[in-house]
Amino acid sequence: MNPLLAQFLAEANDLLVAVDDGLLQLERKPGDPELVNEVFRAAHTFKGSSGLFDFPELTRLTHAAEDLLDAVRSGRLALNSGMADDLLATFDLIRGWLAHVTVHERLPATAGRDAAGLITTLRAPLGGEPTVHEEKTAPVRPVDRAPEWLDALGAEWLLDTANWLATTSATLRFVCYRPDQDCFFRAEDPLHLIRQVPALDKLAVVRPEVWPSTEEYDEYVCLLTFVLATRAAVGELEHLFRYVPDQITIVELDAATMRRHLDGEDEASAPELRQDPEALHVDAELAADARAVLTAAHRTLTVGEPVGTQLAALIGSVTAAARALGVPLDLTDADCEVVNAAVEGVLGRAPVEPAVEPPGLQHPVTVALAVPPAAEPEPGDQAGRADDPGGQVGTRVLKVDQEKVDRLMELVGELNVAKNGLTFLADAAEEEFGSRVFSRRIKDQYAGLHRIAEELQTAVMDIRMLPLSVAFSRFPRLVRDLSRRLGKTIELVTEGAETMADKDVIEALGDPLVHLVRNSLDHGIETPAERITAGKPATARLTLSAVADGDAVLVEVSDDGRGVDPARVRRKAYEKGLISEEELESLSDREAVNLVFRPGFSTADQISELSGRGVGMDAVRASVEKLGGTVVMNSVFGAGTTTRLRLPLSMAVTQVMVVSVAGQRFGIPVDLVVETVRVPAAEMGRVLHQDVLVMRDEVVPVIDLAETLELPCSPDPDRDRAVLVVAVNGQRIGLSVEQFHREVDVILKPLEGLLAYADEFSGTALLGDGLVLLVLNMREVLGLATRVA
Repeated sequence: MNPLLAQFLAEANDLLVAVDDGLLQLERKPGDPELVNEVFRAAHTFKGSSGLFDFPELTRLTHAAEDLLDAVRSGRLALNSGMADDLLATFDLIRGWLAHVTVHERLPATAGRDAAGLITTLRAPLGGEPTVHEEKTAPVRPVDRAPEWLDALGAEWLLDTANWLATTSATLRFVCYRPDQDCFFRAEDPLHLIRQVPALDKLAVVRPEVWPSTEEYDEYVCLLTFVLATRAAVGELEHLFRYVPDQITIVELDAATMRRHLDGEDEASAPELRQDPEALHVDAELAADARAVLTAAHRTLTVGEPVGTQLAALIGSVTAAARALGVPLDLTDADCEVVNAAVEGVLGRAPVEPAVEPPGLQHPVTVALAVPPAAEPEPGDQAGRADDPGGQVGTRVLKVDQEKVDRLMELVGELNVAKNGLTFLADAAEEEFGSRVFSRRIKDQYAGLHRIAEELQTAVMDIRMLPLSVAFSRFPRLVRDLSRRLGKTIELVTEGAETMADKDVIEALGDPLVHLVRNSLDHGIETPAERITAGKPATARLTLSAVADGDAVLVEVSDDGRGVDPARVRRKAYEKGLISEEELESLSDREAVNLVFRPGFSTADQISELSGRGVGMDAVRASVEKLGGTVVMNSVFGAGTTTRLRLPLSMAVTQVMVVSVAGQRFGIPVDLVVETVRVPAAEMGRVLHQDVLVMRDEVVPVIDLAETLELPCSPDPDRDRAVLVVAVNGQRIGLSVEQFHREVDVILKPLEGLLAYADEFSGTALLGDGLVLLVLNMREVLGLATRVA
């Protein structure tokens, strides 16, 4: 994929998100000029960037949307919900097109047909679509002359960009920004302005030819010059730099102008190409192509490629063909001398390419633009770099392919496995070889390696962390669309969106949150008329919040709707056969509310497009528990409902407690473990055929894990019982095991093959001694224990 296209696709998502967010805010704050300007600028930047590529349907559609936004910005139209719907539908279609472009590097075949209807709809408030004649006669900004400071961007980048632009009819804008030396005293921030340049493609920071001496250096004097290339329109740039117009120079260049500049020509050196304005355009194109071939040949010769004779012949062929076509090449004697010298250098001696630097712009320093620019350097640092002619202004953020980070996390897991093997080696040294000293040395090495591995694991996990705002970002649009469909007025509030969690958790959290939000909108929140009758505000409040809680993250979805009627839930569950008559009478209100997570349960009397089939809330619990989390619902009938999801911060590394059962080892997630106890056999009780243990005035049921897993075991009835107390779904349960082992960090692998459908196991892990550890799914194990009993 072309690098410019890849960069456009990467930037497009941010621009489309900015448009969506701005339109949603404009519906709440209609007429806000700053919001209108932000949306217009994002759409305008997107349209300008799309013009670099051969996507005419995309450009026409975005142009229609831009015209409508421009009318809103100028005050000729007031943005209403219908216009917002049309604009949102437009950018939704564009988002789908870009997904197709990412794979196929072209628009879908149906793009023209899909765009036609939307273009008509968007232009309807403006009085219809402009005629073809109007579009053709639209004023075109003339191409400027290439300035000398353009060389600060680098000849290689300029050549690559010119070659790419030659395949389109587009142009690029170039800016030279020379801040006044005393700009800081006027509250001007050059770096802040540079950061705001939209669609930035290239930036060069140019230092002065001579730096002041250390004694004369003043850190409050700006001595830098900025040269940049951008796909933003001239109007956008003039608006951005409107407070410093005397400090900037903006030029707009096409491919031919850039090539002439690279060849050392100015506008006056090719009079034949402009003397007759009625000259055939094909002649100019042929001349430009011929000069491009000569330039490429010249550059290849000067770098010492072993094809000098062939290229020399090629130059002669191109020149002869140009003469035969009557196309003037306007080659000067200096051009011929340079080419001849290059050929001679290839055939006879090593070529020497002179270093040419534009006057006043010495030592350009290129800055990578795929990441946000670095913070402004401290004055002391700037002075320190003055003595380093090769110093570069770097960035503090690096974009890395996700697969590389995942691979790094896998290696961290392998390191943990190798680290855990040292403990087994230490035990073997003491038990098998009787060397306690050697065992202690191994444990010392283990302690050091354990510290390094933990720090490395934390560092890699920090790289994988994303804010919850990534998961929350889809809901403003979802709530807006569904509330309009349902005829309800809902205010969405997000809190704690900056809370961080592992990227896998963030990605897997999307679907459960969608189910919960849709359930609140459809079942929980009343219509405005019902809310007013109940003494509530007509506008309902839906809150998405997140907060870190140790090694977990808590996410809540709450509303101030009608709440859940526990009596109705009990009745519905009993009618559907989900609970027995005894449970119908004994369930508390809180337990009854959480029946909504049972498979097949729904309180809806009719099935709608949003809910009523009894699968949404069960899917929520299944998804959350698959992540190793828990979900609990609390509701006050008539006041609202809150659903709390507790999720691990990371799914990459899991900490488990290892226990032995019937001579085999199993793992139990540490976040479920409450405590471990050893109980004399005489203190064990029995209630209704169930072993129980009284702990701090609380009766805890105890199940035999070996019996539950159907493992052959004949324990000594008089031996003390090792009981691991776990908390599952808010209930404490004891697991009777043979022996407790250490806690270990493992990389959990999903079950495959014959064990793929063994729901009582959540996955496998490799221990340091090479044995495979089965990690238990405690919810399924407890369900299995109930069936066995």
